[in-house]
Amino acid sequence: MKPQRILLIQLRQLGDILLTTPCIAAIKEDNPAHEIIFLCHEMGLRVLGDNALLSEVWTYKETDSVWTQLQLLRRIRETPFDLVFDFMNNPRSLLFALAARSPKKLAFTSSRSWFYTDTVSKVAYQNYIVREKFLLLEQAGFHPQCEDLLLPLPKQAFACVETFLHDTPMLQCSSLRVVLSPTHRRPARKWAPDRYVALADRLTREWGATVIWVWGPGEKEEVEALQAQCKETTWLSPPTSFPELAAFLQRMHLFVGNSNGISHLAIAMDTPSLQLHGPTSARSWCPLTERHKALQSPEVEGRPAPTLDPISLDLVWDTLTTLRPLASK
Repeated sequence: MKPQRILLIQLRQLGDILLTTPCIAAIKEDNPAHEIIFLCHEMGLRVLGDNALLSEVWTYKETDSVWTQLQLLRRIRETPFDLVFDFMNNPRSLLFALAARSPKKLAFTSSRSWFYTDTVSKVAYQNYIVREKFLLLEQAGFHPQCEDLLLPLPKQAFACVETFLHDTPMLQCSSLRVVLSPTHRRPARKWAPDRYVALADRLTREWGATVIWVWGPGEKEEVEALQAQCKETTWLSPPTSFPELAAFLQRMHLFVGNSNGISHLAIAMDTPSLQLHGPTSARSWCPLTERHKALQSPEVEGRPAPTLDPISLDLVWDTLTTLRPLASK
């Protein structure tokens, strides 16, 4: 395919932006001369800021003045694009797509389909989000293959975890560092706190693992409360930026957590992981490979489970047992 200028629109959230990065690689694999501009909320810079495959990252934020918003629309309008992919497909992303001058604009089928030149229906069964996004690329003639999430990390991002391990020799020497991520902004998407505590104690006693609790902005007190309930010694991760948290996960051997942004970071760092799902779809948010597994609460009367309560500690333990050989490597 001849070189093209391509606009990718995935406005937010961090996990969704990260799950769009395989599309960037697939486009560049087709022709390294393709020019890719990524349009997202300013939070996306945490994921895309060091991505050398992108020509530019254009951003917006909710507090932008009307003048700033008009300037962005004008910039989009004055830049000729050969292709526009709207992965978000909401009213704001549609506005950006409409502003772009392009002979081909692609999105998933919706009530707004007639604004686009090409639309693709999502598969009848739920599919991993990365594979779903690939459907739009295939419609435009690309042949994506690799599902790896791209998150280039600056060298300085590793300083935080190296200092943490250096200051805690028991962790540095441990052959099995297990990360627990018990948080989520929606209570229905959390596994029961007492089960995380029981899991932490069992990992320590039966596997000799060193357990580390990870947390994000506004979550430290919640995680500290769980750590305080443990009978065995566990550790709390230090404060980290987004890339530092990714570097931290790269130095761990196993991840267990709710389906949250941190779980996608574990996949990006290829740390063997187990995600826990209730109302969310494991098939959508986890690649379900040998290294990355998920447990799903059963549906209730044909609808997604309202909670993660049906996922027992023993079921989690049995699944982790299948991941342990990979974690030990």
